Amino acid sequence: MIAIPKDEMTPKERMDAFGRGEEIDRVPCCPFTGESYATYFGYSLDDYNHSTEIIVDTIIRTFQMFRADNCSIGPGLQGIPEAMGARLHFSKNDIPQIAAPAISSYEEISKLKPINPYKDGRLKLYLEALKIVQDKLGNEVNIGNTVGGPFTTTAFLIGTEKFLRDLRRNPDKIKEVLEIATLSTLNVMDAIMDLGITPGIADPIASSTLINKSVYREFVFPTIKTCQDHIRKRMGGTGIMHICGKTKPVWEEIVSTGIAGFSLDNIEDIGEFRQGYEDKVLVIGNVDPVGVILNGTKEDIYEAVRVCCEKGMGSKNGYILASGCDIPIGTPPEKVMHFIDAARVYGRMK
Repeated sequence: MIAIPKDEMTPKERMDAFGRGEEIDRVPCCPFTGESYATYFGYSLDDYNHSTEIIVDTIIRTFQMFRADNCSIGPGLQGIPEAMGARLHFSKNDIPQIAAPAISSYEEISKLKPINPYKDGRLKLYLEALKIVQDKLGNEVNIGNTVGGPFTTTAFLIGTEKFLRDLRRNPDKIKEVLEIATLSTLNVMDAIMDLGITPGIADPIASSTLINKSVYREFVFPTIKTCQDHIRKRMGGTGIMHICGKTKPVWEEIVSTGIAGFSLDNIEDIGEFRQGYEDKVLVIGNVDPVGVILNGTKEDIYEAVRVCCEKGMGSKNGYILASGCDIPIGTPPEKVMHFIDAARVYGRMK
């Protein structure tokens, strides 16, 4: 049986020292749980997505259960599109899905306006939850937030299939919607930064699984750079970025937007990314949340963590062990505990 060392720092002490470049007891460990354990605590996902109180209770109890080094609350990828007019389908046991885009034709672009995050959609619920959780847990763990990127938001406003097709057929109209989506994103980021929190960005439709490098350069890069420049002006530094799926063809472009760190999907090799970019950004990732954490054995989880720590630790701008994407709803809590315990075993710094 492997002995599990005890932590010598609280999550907040660890991450604050990590941010200052000081010595810490072990590698920071961040499973991306979010709303994953709402059903475990007896809530439906539908209820979670319509109640500040349930969001707060789920997030606090999730932190208390795992004591991971992150505690993040956000409206998901659908929050901004919904606030701009997209219609969502809510279910009891899954995250919301886009039921209908905000516009059915480009003649309706005039309907789209930059949102007010305090009034539009359900965004106010998450902003309220962020403030409450920050007040309740802020002395124990740093509170974070991730918003959907403008490119993904635009896809959901238009309809993903039509959007991907029209990137080449109708690029001017795509850019027109993208500009409005970017302004909405900046407005949401401002509300988050008003709480003293640096927002991260998740932009899965920008994956190289779906688009090529030239499309990334033309449509995605300018929006992310705009967002990072805006964050830097207000916070003095920039945020992290996550893109699901393949990203290797655009690693240079991703890093060049000025992000502080990049969270890699487990499909990519974190060691290879580190070799090319450790001198520019924080490296984050990337244990498979489905194949390993959900479906693997304890031994599988420990081995995956060992490999990631071996590849990532010592990175010049720092390394955070994380899941390659969100922890699936229904993942037994003991699997996440194995993940964090493995970090205690293989991620010792002193």
